Amino acid sequence: MRYTTLVGTELETSRLGFGTASLHHALRGKDKEALLRAALDNGITHFDTARMYGEGSAERALGKYLGTARQRVTLATKFGIPAIPVLERAPWLVYPQRLLGKVGRRVMPALWRERRRCLSRSCVEASLQQSLKALRTDWIDIFFVHEPGSGGVDDLLELAEYLHRQRTAGVIRYLGLAGSAADCVAVVQQTEGLFDVLQVEDSIQQREADVVTGAGLPLQITYGYVRRAAETQPHPDALTLISQALERNAQGMVLISTRRPKRVRELARLAA
Repeated sequence: MRYTTLVGTELETSRLGFGTASLHHALRGKDKEALLRAALDNGITHFDTARMYGEGSAERALGKYLGTARQRVTLATKFGIPAIPVLERAPWLVYPQRLLGKVGRRVMPALWRERRRCLSRSCVEASLQQSLKALRTDWIDIFFVHEPGSGGVDDLLELAEYLHRQRTAGVIRYLGLAGSAADCVAVVQQTEGLFDVLQVEDSIQQREADVVTGAGLPLQITYGYVRRAAETQPHPDALTLISQALERNAQGMVLISTRRPKRVRELARLAA
């Protein structure tokens, strides 16, 4: 595995990071552990998660299985889109909730409550504390705003003092924006140097991240290559796409996500 230091930070990370948006699709604990272990054993040292991934279960799995490896990895999580409280308290309901779909919305509306953004001081403080507890750590390496939009700029500016105090205390090392490239660039240009890291969706076909470099900003973390290709191709070649992504984002990190340990190993070899 090759490694890099993200531009604008002191974070040394693997060229591939492991995203946990689908980690909860591995139903058994040992399957989650096998995925995370495959990532660690193949040199991946960065793990990306969020409060809403599996309604908190992705963070809990990372906290449980990383153990002492926490000292040699970087962790990123997100705020702004909270987990659904009912499902966070009873994670076993996540699976029937998804299976029931529209029928469930009528029968048990509390489980299908509209997921609303929350950028108030109380929401962000609660999110940070919940993430620290679930991840079993004292600090977050990158604390991202989850899918920012230009309409939330005033809220983010009001949070600046609180977030700065968390950085000074060592609870947060760096602040970032994670979402569409255009939205992230628009927000970073209006927030007076508040954010250090941009994690943007990109594709080989549409090259959405060009808006980042076009604004004079470096490509730091990119993601979404296989998923975006799958929108137009039935079975995209993941290995070719990630190889191209590593060339495209030559100095930064590319996030991958898979449910198969074998695929983790195959992808890791691309960055060897």
